[in-house]
Amino acid sequence: MIKDILVFLDDGKSNHDRVNTAVELAIRHGANLTGAVLGSMKPVHAPDADEKAIARMSERMAEKTLDHFTTITRDARLDISSLTIYGDSASSAVKMAHYARNYDLVILRQPNPARDNYDRMQEFARQVLLLSGRPVYFMPYTGSSKTPVQRVLIAWDGTPSVNRSVHDAIPLLRKAKDVCILVVESKKQQTEKQDVLVESLVKHLQNHEIKACMRKVNPGGNSVSAVIQNQVSEHNVDVLIMGGHGRPTLKQKVFGTVTANLLSSMITPVLMSH
Repeated sequence: MIKDILVFLDDGKSNHDRVNTAVELAIRHGANLTGAVLGSMKPVHAPDADEKAIARMSERMAEKTLDHFTTITRDARLDISSLTIYGDSASSAVKMAHYARNYDLVILRQPNPARDNYDRMQEFARQVLLLSGRPVYFMPYTGSSKTPVQRVLIAWDGTPSVNRSVHDAIPLLRKAKDVCILVVESKKQQTEKQDVLVESLVKHLQNHEIKACMRKVNPGGNSVSAVIQNQVSEHNVDVLIMGGHGRPTLKQKVFGTVTANLLSSMITPVLMSH
């Protein structure tokens, strides 16, 4: 069940869609909703100034963002709360992940490469996904409020991370009208003759009262991420479910190549767990 949702707030253009999505999900699942803002995030239009001036502008922006959140959610008849997270890039990400552990779903935005906080938000997303242990619902920075969630695509490769993502998403899948499992039969998979047990997943979801179709696609000369994007567009998918994973390195790589490519060119919300 989804009973507690944590949504990240900022002064970006996609914030309104993000909050509306969070409200719709909270209403649909009977969940409580908390908005979280960073008290140390430099505002979009802040001029170059000394650190103390930027800090004051950041705090005012956080207050304004929370006021906007309160206004949007006022008529939703939900249990609403908010919190402000302070600290530098590293500590604020760890604090957000710490708070997120007591929520069933965390809603973040895709990092925007056009903003000067792009690197910070990329690391923020990685740390929350890695350290919270909770499913993260990424929304495009361009804004994409595809609610209610009716059409869901699972990008299945049989790995533990996508397995966890699917099971974390079961409350969403139960309320969806169209659930499909996509298997991209990549050269690596064919070479290793790997059985991803997709038929077993279909049966398992049926036991959870979720009817899912199965779609196997040969990518030909296309990349796996390109095939997934094409499927998302062709079938007008509301949410893509996939794993957030990669081969471990000294810096604990969280996003694999396919995941990283999809997150950099999102056209629909993506739910993933690690």
